[in-house]
Amino acid sequence: MHEYSIARELIDTLTEQVDEDKLSRTKKVHLELGELRVISREALSQAFKIVTEDTILNGAELDFEEVSLLAKCRKCGFEGEVNYDDDLSLHFSVPVLSCPDCGSPVDILSGNELSVESLTIEDSDSDD
Repeated sequence: MHEYSIARELIDTLTEQVDEDKLSRTKKVHLELGELRVISREALSQAFKIVTEDTILNGAELDFEEVSLLAKCRKCGFEGEVNYDDDLSLHFSVPVLSCPDCGSPVDILSGNELSVESLTIEDSDSDD
């Protein structure tokens, strides 16, 4: 389950990059998750919950924003969404993407992200 190691990396990154006071009041971690990333949101959320126990991020939840796959054709210049097979075999291989107009190889513009977008923190003046 690679989601566990991703959750562990999230914690390491956040604790290195963010003021500890803000982390102690974190309610949500907002992630950008690209369409091509083969990551189970449920498994990542569960792993995050487990690995944050007894840490400064205990109780924080993950919130996902999906980033669509966009590509640009190297040959004809097409730029936009590219269709690909979304089946179980993608969990074990990289999909081959090609231009829907001319069939040539494409460069990925977006859709491969996995990044922390922002944090929602509890107001220090609140009573909850």
